Amino acid sequence: MSENDVYEELAKMIGEEDVVGMPPTPAFIDVLRLQFAPDEADLALKIHLSGGTLDELSERLGIEKTKLYEKFMVMADKGTIIYDPADEDPVYRCVGMTAGGLTETGVWGGIRFPYTVELGKAIYRAMRDHSELALGKLGFPYTPVWAAKMALPEDATPEEDLTEAIKEAGHWSISPCPCRMARVLTTPEDPCQHMLHTCVHTGALSRWAVKHGMARELTHEQMVELLRECNEDGLVHTINIYGQICNCCEDCCGIFETFKMGAPTFIPSPFMAQANEDTCTACGTCAERCPVDAIEVDAFAIVSQDKCIGCGVCVPTCPADAINLIRRPTPEQA
Repeated sequence: MSENDVYEELAKMIGEEDVVGMPPTPAFIDVLRLQFAPDEADLALKIHLSGGTLDELSERLGIEKTKLYEKFMVMADKGTIIYDPADEDPVYRCVGMTAGGLTETGVWGGIRFPYTVELGKAIYRAMRDHSELALGKLGFPYTPVWAAKMALPEDATPEEDLTEAIKEAGHWSISPCPCRMARVLTTPEDPCQHMLHTCVHTGALSRWAVKHGMARELTHEQMVELLRECNEDGLVHTINIYGQICNCCEDCCGIFETFKMGAPTFIPSPFMAQANEDTCTACGTCAERCPVDAIEVDAFAIVSQDKCIGCGVCVPTCPADAINLIRRPTPEQA
């Protein structure tokens, strides 16, 4: 197989096997060329996204176990082979597009390789393709939103508190947001003004990312504080799928790219914002911070139940403490 063909075939495999998929656009092919050496791309094609244990793959591929393990460790350092370091006999699989995907892992650790800057530029373009050609065509909301802890109402359950939901994962870490990282590498003269280190990992994903230099380990208490800072910075807690939590901004993140296209995107939290008519000063701060334009201000702030995603970004900076989250009415109550 020629070098060109191996990358085309790898892109095709990922597009077919990943739950979200990704068309083989020129930008995505560039991502693959930069992250995989030709022999690594050929190996990834044979491993697939489903992968296998070292014994299984060694026997199937006819490669001695020590040699195969060494190759896996090189690829894991580059963010292209994933496994759980805590497993005694882990499954090694090719990284696809779904949370931690190939448009993320290559820049999670910052600028670590000679090709990282070019990779960031390719990722920036590939993310836009992914939003338009894959995520935007799903036809249903795919991104769960988590309400910020400090904005939760008293009747919130532990399962509705993101900081509690991730406590049992036992391992937590943080990386640069790949969306903002890709932007700053592409347009260094116009970087995003939001926090950079906001991509959160838990459990097996966190163990892998820390072991291979892509993330910095945190305690649970540090993670709670980080999420608080993200909320104050105007970032939306999303996903918590496969051990990944995104803290998204409307300026850079692919999720918001899809939203701006008018495609179904967010699965709202069980809550929505509500302003107190008596104490609201109509300053407009909440409306300025709302990432989905769900708030209009006249004599006081008015929140659209249909638009509000229940993130709580509007809550921490209200100078009058006049806006908070309430439980979202059920269809019968609305």
